[in-house]
Amino acid sequence: MTHKLPHDAVRAALPNRPGFELLRRVAQEAPECTLLLAASGRIEYANPAARRMLGQVLEGQLAQMLLHPDDLAGLRARFWAATEATFLPEFRVRGSQGGWLAFTGQLTPLLDDPAVCASLLRLQRVEHPGDQYRPALAGLSRALGATYSAPEVVETVLKLGLQVMQAPAGSVALLSADGQEVELAGHTGYGDLADRWARFPVNLDTPITHAIRSAQALFLSDRAFRERYPELLSGHPQVYRSAAVLPLTVGDRVIGAVALSFDTDREFVPEEREFLQTVADLCAPALDRSRLYHELRREQAWYHTVTRNSSDIATVLDEQGVIRYESGSVERLLGYSPDELLGIPAFALIHPDDHAHTQFTLSTLQPDEPSAPTLFRFRHKDGRWVWLEGIAVDLRQEEHVRGILVNSRDVTASEEAQAARLETMRALELSERNFRHLALGSGDLVRQHDLNGRVEYSSPAAQDVLGCSSRDLLGTGPWHLAAPDDQPALAEAFSRRFLPGFEQERFEYRVHQGGEWVWVETIFKALRDPDSQTITGFISATRKIEQRKQAERQLRAQLDRYRHLLDFTASLERLHHADELAEEALNKCLSLTEYDYGYALTCAGGQMRLSTQAGTPPPLGDLHEMLGTHPLAPAVRQALARHEACFLEENDPLLDPPEARPRAHWRSLCLLPITPRGDLVTVLVFGTDEAMGTSAETRQLLGNVAARLSHALERQSHLEQLNTSREETLRALGLALEYRDYETKGHTDRVVALTEQLGRALGFTGADLDALRWGAFLHDTGKVAIPDAILLKPGKLTEEEWQVIKRHPTIGFEMLHHIPSLPPVTLEVVLHHQERWNGSGYPLGLSGAEIPLAARVFAVVDVYDALTSERPYKPAWTHEAATEQLRREAGMLLDDRVVTAFLALLEGGSARMDEAPDHG
Repeated sequence: MTHKLPHDAVRAALPNRPGFELLRRVAQEAPECTLLLAASGRIEYANPAARRMLGQVLEGQLAQMLLHPDDLAGLRARFWAATEATFLPEFRVRGSQGGWLAFTGQLTPLLDDPAVCASLLRLQRVEHPGDQYRPALAGLSRALGATYSAPEVVETVLKLGLQVMQAPAGSVALLSADGQEVELAGHTGYGDLADRWARFPVNLDTPITHAIRSAQALFLSDRAFRERYPELLSGHPQVYRSAAVLPLTVGDRVIGAVALSFDTDREFVPEEREFLQTVADLCAPALDRSRLYHELRREQAWYHTVTRNSSDIATVLDEQGVIRYESGSVERLLGYSPDELLGIPAFALIHPDDHAHTQFTLSTLQPDEPSAPTLFRFRHKDGRWVWLEGIAVDLRQEEHVRGILVNSRDVTASEEAQAARLETMRALELSERNFRHLALGSGDLVRQHDLNGRVEYSSPAAQDVLGCSSRDLLGTGPWHLAAPDDQPALAEAFSRRFLPGFEQERFEYRVHQGGEWVWVETIFKALRDPDSQTITGFISATRKIEQRKQAERQLRAQLDRYRHLLDFTASLERLHHADELAEEALNKCLSLTEYDYGYALTCAGGQMRLSTQAGTPPPLGDLHEMLGTHPLAPAVRQALARHEACFLEENDPLLDPPEARPRAHWRSLCLLPITPRGDLVTVLVFGTDEAMGTSAETRQLLGNVAARLSHALERQSHLEQLNTSREETLRALGLALEYRDYETKGHTDRVVALTEQLGRALGFTGADLDALRWGAFLHDTGKVAIPDAILLKPGKLTEEEWQVIKRHPTIGFEMLHHIPSLPPVTLEVVLHHQERWNGSGYPLGLSGAEIPLAARVFAVVDVYDALTSERPYKPAWTHEAATEQLRREAGMLLDDRVVTAFLALLEGGSARMDEAPDHG
């Protein structure tokens, strides 16, 4: 303020303040928020209305802590300048619920009155259109974010819509998986009528099907409903008189619609339409997220079921041998749930006699190389010991594992059988009969081999496991049915059978069965003489592991697809140009599909032109010429018109009439339409010189890529439109000010053009150059508050009138600084463009480098334009006279460096003043 304020300590020393107590009692019953503030700005009293709206604990807080940071500077200036009752323009205060509330207010300074010694602040709430919906939308967003249940999503959306819009009935309908029917997902208020519409064709003539097919919202009054759906009303009595139906869209996919019905004839105002559209926009992704979540849960359940029922236990150990992962099969084989073993040292459950050789196996592991099979005993949950055969692989360098993977299978039965067999052999001299009895009781294929590996005996399981009779195997080698590609590794491993310490080898390989290759696993063990321990033969056990291998392949492929799609989505967020987005899509698709090369063709005016390419494509010449001179084949045209991918094999024509086939290049190709907002803007063309069919996985992948690329292009288009709209809006504001002061016509475009050119010359780029240009548009915004009698006065202004004129920078700043999208550099131009280098300017009298650079740049251009423009009180100066005046003012009124750069710009002939730059 302009007078001294007593400090809080002085105020506290005052014996009593009857005026303060009187104001407090009056404010106690006041309906508006009322605060009494100390000189420091601390709240001494807040009436009940203020506590309800701003929070229960206000006394003792600094008032400035409740204000929005962007409003603080302007309000502080008004507080300190107030000497009498002062109106406070709109500002924001944090409410009791944590959000920002808009107020205006009146400040009455009574700090110098010893009976009060406080400032009285009364606040009036400012309501904005749509405020009534914000709490409801915030609650809806929180509720939808906390659920993955589709019924809960439907119930939440309908409950909110009916409550806020006071609708007696509503429903949510979803498109069926095949896109041919609409299914009612939930409803409220329709009663038995809903049963008649539980499921109906999508081509039926109803508001819901129209919204789904057109992807457009419908807001129907009573009259509009009758005119548009007379057939519908003829078969059903009209219970409701108006309706709002909004499509539920995810990306460019329509998944259903939400509808509200009203028993009154209702016109929907823009705020209501916007609210309902926002509800639909929140509902659609929540329903889609629920669908994806349950699909993921089903896939996880499938994976856990497979691993739980696998014959192998998969364990991951960390560096200290602590268990970090157990597959589900551990519960079936060892009795523990997978979570029970997490964090337990593995050796605490391994038999002490098996510690040494098990630790040796782990200590000698090589990265990515499986160990030899190791037998050890593991304690079952019921206390007994179970024999396991484990193969360890060091995956500590693998980012997604970071541990040692141990695949173990229960070999208790085989170990016990081996012990019994040895005992039987010792007692009955290797009784063939008992051995065959054990083999017949096993579900695996059991074979006995001589020292050279030739089969001496085969169990009847040969037909089930290898697809041949036991007789066919007699006399053959151990791997004669293995795939040719697998035999060298098997032979090399088999050659180690006589190395010291050999006990067994475990092999996985493919055998040909039923016209296809099937994975099997064979454990090959040595038979030793009980006394001499020399090897007398070998025994092998073979089982099918195709299901496990198939599960591993499917899981790896699925994880790879998800990872690549996530990487692709993330890369699209980093790119901003349409050609860059198309090139990224081409490269990603080529790396994940069977195609070898591709082009991106931009569609405009019925023509296609090349925008980018990827891979090593053949020259586009002939194909491009044919696309430009011949129409596409009917099947291709129809697919593109439906915005669907078109896959052509070597005998499928591309053009009409058909071209010669097979084509020298592009023997197999795909045309993938990219359709942001439903418009065909780009076609990605993928090809290969080899004839091939396109897999279902590739078709699904390309469809996902097209959807994501369309969404990215649509987002980029929206951003460009927003930038253009902002630029045109700011220019329109500048021109509006100019048209009010018709004596300065053309001033805005001239100073904007020159300011931008001078800014570039002085190193302004990017966002800073934009902010400088916007400041040139808005520099005279404050003149809207200057009376016409002063602004348009043809003669010389009086001292009082001049003081009014000098307020326009401050007024402009106060009007604009609440706009969050205006950067500080723009506001600096508005507030300081009348400051002068020697401190003689206004409104703050800044000097030298205290004046922001952007304001100094614009000031030079503004002075030059004012000198060379005609005014009622002076003729226009010549260019030469104006530049000479700039030289005289350089270093005194204007920044000498900026003046020098500006004169160089003018003398170089590159300055253009005849038109504003186009930044659309």
